[in-house]
Amino acid sequence: MEVGQEFQRQNRNGTMGMNLTLHIKNFGPISDAKLSLRPLTVFIGPNNSGKSYAAMLIHSIVSAYTRDNVYYIPHPLFDSSTRLRAKFAAIADKIDQLNPKKKRTQIPDSLANEIAETYFERNSNHILPNRIRYNFATKLDDLVRIGETSFSIRSLNPDQTHVAYENGQWSSNFQIPKLKMQMEINDEMTDDVRVSSEADGSTVFTIGTRLSNGFYEIPMSMVGDKLLFVIYDKIFQNFPPQSYYLPAARSGIMLSHRSLTASIIQHAPYAGIKGTQIPPLSGVVADFLSVMTDMPSHKGIFYKQAESLEASILNGQIYRAVEKYRIPEIKYKFLNQEIPLHNASSTVSEIAPLILYLRHIVDEGSLLIIEEPEAHLHPANQVILARHIAKLIRSGLNVLVTTHSQPLLEQLSILLQASKADRNIRKDMGLSHDEFLLEDEVSPYLFIQTAPGNHTAEPIECSGDEGISQEEFVKVQDELYNQTICVEQGFTWPPA
Repeated sequence: MEVGQEFQRQNRNGTMGMNLTLHIKNFGPISDAKLSLRPLTVFIGPNNSGKSYAAMLIHSIVSAYTRDNVYYIPHPLFDSSTRLRAKFAAIADKIDQLNPKKKRTQIPDSLANEIAETYFERNSNHILPNRIRYNFATKLDDLVRIGETSFSIRSLNPDQTHVAYENGQWSSNFQIPKLKMQMEINDEMTDDVRVSSEADGSTVFTIGTRLSNGFYEIPMSMVGDKLLFVIYDKIFQNFPPQSYYLPAARSGIMLSHRSLTASIIQHAPYAGIKGTQIPPLSGVVADFLSVMTDMPSHKGIFYKQAESLEASILNGQIYRAVEKYRIPEIKYKFLNQEIPLHNASSTVSEIAPLILYLRHIVDEGSLLIIEEPEAHLHPANQVILARHIAKLIRSGLNVLVTTHSQPLLEQLSILLQASKADRNIRKDMGLSHDEFLLEDEVSPYLFIQTAPGNHTAEPIECSGDEGISQEEFVKVQDELYNQTICVEQGFTWPPA
């Protein structure tokens, strides 16, 4: 039995992994690109080819449809759609009227569809465009590809959603899956709402009505809470519950976060007097700075993976020094010596954000986007990082990387082939039991220019037998090899 097959059957921790399809047209530099996102998605290609645009757009989409937004109701001060608020209130009234008079009753399809449609309308027409504006720190008009009048994004899940921005107007349409739901009363169960699935695919909400002091009619708002989450899960199965973004140049951003934060605080009292303006930051950078300034202290689910990565590459410890009345400072401890991050090596400052996010921030099943994870890392450390990325995939994290690194891509390719190798061979290679990738977990893309200002993404050949194609990097190596031969042998250039 192949080790990959064995692991896939036994150790999924209840998560299926990301499985999304996006069709992007005329967004920023991207003219047309269809992207299938998997637990590990890899973007490679030249600079300014649209990789970061695609990554930030994906982050915006996942953030807009996260579970955290299930209970979000637009506020009249921040959202002009009072009609949408009224619609949520009307749905709540209908749920309150659902209390069944018999042991089991069907939840009307019209009500379930109305809840789903309202959720889609709210997230697609309100939250998503706001997330895009926030993360790119610009107007939607500025994100339309030069020479075009609109951009569009299709299919968050297959054949489900289509949003577009054209001539200053945002629009969306979506398909609602068939939702079969029932409610039943259980007089022997204490007051609670339990959710179960029937063989025919329907969902049953069992309502307990008994308390220690006798019969009690449970508030239907509890049913509404469960109903909303069940509908969300049915629509967004295999969709990451949250997205986290580590931007490029994060080491420099992190090194300056205390100065930036202090400067903003210092000038804040003058904002209403002098009209002080803060230079715009993209949402991904602003969120990153916010996390660095106010990071939780609890240990996250990937704490051990963070410790392992820290030991493998840094041989020391990253930690946040918190002093009363002062902005927290990130430091590096080596041989019991505390070293401020600005005095540590670039490798330390580059890998520190990833370690901190894994240790305290990132949740299981979420999407972690890392721009250029190889920055400031020796090729040997890039290989180590690639192995840790595979371990994170095994532990239930979804990862998207943009990269220019051949060592990192080649190690990922080997880990993909390792899923089909015998255990003894893998052991001889020095790979641990969780250092491999499965074929259906990896989705690599090459971003290329098709014409000035037009870029697309093409899938890279990828399989467990052949690994991930290195053709893009081989072209550069061949060019350098030919130049070397010309110099050494005295041949003319270009060679015949």
